[in-house]
Amino acid sequence: MGRRRRRSAFYALGRTEQILEIVRVESAAVALTLDTVADRIHQAQTNLQNAVHRAEEWGLTVGPDGTVNMPPLGKGEQNDPEARDDPERKALATLRGSVQDWINKALTDAKEASDKGDLALSRLDADILTRPRVFGSTAETAADVKDVAKDLGLAGPYVPDNKDPQKSADWWKSLTPEQQSSYLALYPDQIGQLDGLPATVRDEANRLSLDQQLDALKAGNARGSGMTADEYNTREQNLMKLKDQLDAYDTKAEDKQLFLLGFDAKAYDGDGKTVIAMGNPDTADHTAVLVPGTGTTIDSTHGNLARVNDMQEAAKQASKGTNQKVSVIYWLGYDTPEIPVMQAPNLSVSWTGRAEDGAEALRQFTQGTRVAQGDHHSHLSVFSHSYGTTLVGAAAAGGNGLGADDIVAIASPGMTVDRADQLHIDPSHFWTGRAADDAIEYVTGLTLGDDPMIDRFGGNNFLVDTSGHSGYWDGGESLANQGRLIVGAQPTTVPKVHPIAPSVRDH
Repeated sequence: MGRRRRRSAFYALGRTEQILEIVRVESAAVALTLDTVADRIHQAQTNLQNAVHRAEEWGLTVGPDGTVNMPPLGKGEQNDPEARDDPERKALATLRGSVQDWINKALTDAKEASDKGDLALSRLDADILTRPRVFGSTAETAADVKDVAKDLGLAGPYVPDNKDPQKSADWWKSLTPEQQSSYLALYPDQIGQLDGLPATVRDEANRLSLDQQLDALKAGNARGSGMTADEYNTREQNLMKLKDQLDAYDTKAEDKQLFLLGFDAKAYDGDGKTVIAMGNPDTADHTAVLVPGTGTTIDSTHGNLARVNDMQEAAKQASKGTNQKVSVIYWLGYDTPEIPVMQAPNLSVSWTGRAEDGAEALRQFTQGTRVAQGDHHSHLSVFSHSYGTTLVGAAAAGGNGLGADDIVAIASPGMTVDRADQLHIDPSHFWTGRAADDAIEYVTGLTLGDDPMIDRFGGNNFLVDTSGHSGYWDGGESLANQGRLIVGAQPTTVPKVHPIAPSVRDH
């Protein structure tokens, strides 16, 4: 009985949350409509007043119905053809025609603004709040917004192109609180993707956009969009899995709260992409970014959030007693290589192409993280695993680098470079580790860059005491050292490997 009551309570809370989202979006659309109509009618009113004032200056009169009249002829001029054909009077008649046109246009503009506003408002129907629970309602509100903008003849909103986080941040700060609220409600899919905006803003926008997309799919609104049945199902499943993970952490402690900083359920042929922070990176004392490797998709979110949680706990242990805040970000913002199998061989994991393609996105994200933090300079470390280290290497080596305080490469097959000093970082702040039985050693240094573990690469090797290619988060010194690195503490290190020393490959 208790379980049924809890399910019922969660259902009621979910429905209430959905209703609030609907009210918020539709209210923003109403405000947009009323503001637009008011501005246009005010402009029409101003144009009308100017036309009337001009008529008065020229000695013309304007009737109650808007008709512009010439000044009457004197008693002796009414039957005088010369008086009627006077050049000055003819010129005044021309001016009268112009004023009449101005007045007519002002009246037409005001009526058109009113009619368009009436049409737009007719789409915003609150009866959705009294309907039974149906999927698609939040999607309907998103469609309403587009229809309202079309009814009003409004061009698309100006939103930065997301190529410069500082430009995006400056634009957002230039908006009034009311404008920010409108953009969040009306254009969440665009706002949520902007690097440089506060994490709370992006999270709010992305969650609303996720609900709208999911409801649209569940309602069948996306059928007929050109998607195959497999594409349709994959997208819906990606969104459901992402939402389930977010919902699972909603009742957690503050430091475990998730911030959805970006997602795309259809990216990379349905593999999807997502960026999720555990803890607010804008206010954290220490911020770590984890870049995963081969075979990672949006379906892997659950397992990677578990790793993020373990890293955060290890960091808290390493800084125990300091009350410092730690945020760890799971960054799946690139097309990870597929795991090669005999039935579908794929060699993308052997080359740097995927890493180079995603490098700029990671550089922009870390830059945006710094911009969003403003004057609060968090200690920023970028962690990566397997092929993710190749991506991090390409990103750090290009442009101005990642702006990180520390770079940590775990189980790296190569980082596209031959030396740590090519990563735009002091080599003393580059760290790498690999388990003794990790089979990645067999391919390290072949096609993706030199082995980061060897002495000529530079940097530091930290102690790994776990087993296999995916055991680095199983505990022990492997995880404890990651926690120390997150908070800027000294990990347990081991000597660099000499390239001519015997290795597993020789046996």
